[in-house]
Amino acid sequence: MKKIIYLITMCFTIVKLNAAVLLVNNLPGGPGQYTQINAAMTAANPGDTIYVSGSNVIYAAFNITKDSITIIGPGTYSDKQNAFAANVNGFTSDNNLSHLTIKGLLLSDDADFSQTIGISHLEIIGNTFSTSAGYLNFNNADNFSNINIANNIFSVVSANLIDFVNSTGFSNVIIQNNIIFGSIRSLNAPNSVVNNNIFINNTNAFDAFGANLFANVIIKDNIFYKAHPLNNTTGCTYQNNMSYSPTISYPLMGGTGNLDNTDPLLINATTGSYTTAFNFHLQAGSDAFGASSTGGDIGYYGGTFFSTVTGETYNMPVIRKMDVQNQNVPQNGNVNVKVRSTKSRTN
Repeated sequence: MKKIIYLITMCFTIVKLNAAVLLVNNLPGGPGQYTQINAAMTAANPGDTIYVSGSNVIYAAFNITKDSITIIGPGTYSDKQNAFAANVNGFTSDNNLSHLTIKGLLLSDDADFSQTIGISHLEIIGNTFSTSAGYLNFNNADNFSNINIANNIFSVVSANLIDFVNSTGFSNVIIQNNIIFGSIRSLNAPNSVVNNNIFINNTNAFDAFGANLFANVIIKDNIFYKAHPLNNTTGCTYQNNMSYSPTISYPLMGGTGNLDNTDPLLINATTGSYTTAFNFHLQAGSDAFGASSTGGDIGYYGGTFFSTVTGETYNMPVIRKMDVQNQNVPQNGNVNVKVRSTKSRTN
């Protein structure tokens, strides 16, 4: 069993020198040192990586207590022997921490930073927020800097899926390459950018930016699909965005390079909550090709960030299948394991 744990750890880990990898698996008899994320957090040291295995049993909520911690789940792509996601009942964080990374989890409750103080270099990447109770909550938080919210799927139609209401002292917030079935609320942060996201909704009257002002942010290279791009904003700069509704016309965004009321020709963008049937690639002939502020494409698959709807971590091998070759092993004998792995999938 120890050899199998070691093999899994080596295959799934982005190696950091002088750092440990802790494996969490809550299935009975599963190959992991810990059954809950909080137990691994207690054992971890700054710089360590906690890998959370896919499971059909939901993981309890956890609290981040240490600097320089990376938590990685397997994403939500089912093309592997263990097709389960790591479904986690949300998480919180202590104050005054830095260099935190959360990747590849299925979150059924809040990523809750409400009333948290003093977080820097925070990455929320490749997660799926799967219920109306699960959103990214910065309510009443203070003194956050260098935040990267990227490549997440906010999958249930709801307002305020990324919520900064009553937050203060935020700077350098990047919200990029997310699929958002709702709105972002109340961000007012110097040197902040919202780029290459898709805002998509059921109703043409739904606002991409929710009640309470969204202020002084650069908004560029996004697609607003049945989502109003302007309401509740002030002092924002609009560059090379695209807005579209099949039934109404939105007000002009102003700024430069915007394509107002232009169909992006997404391959499949039916309305309703997210399913894997959605496909946010552009059809041939889309005006979004080559129309971004950098000369690339507008939308989810444009920009410089690696975009994937699978939640699998970029540049990290993913085990698709693992078979034990010898079922009967003598005492002190070797277990022969055959592993098939690939790079992460993009869609």
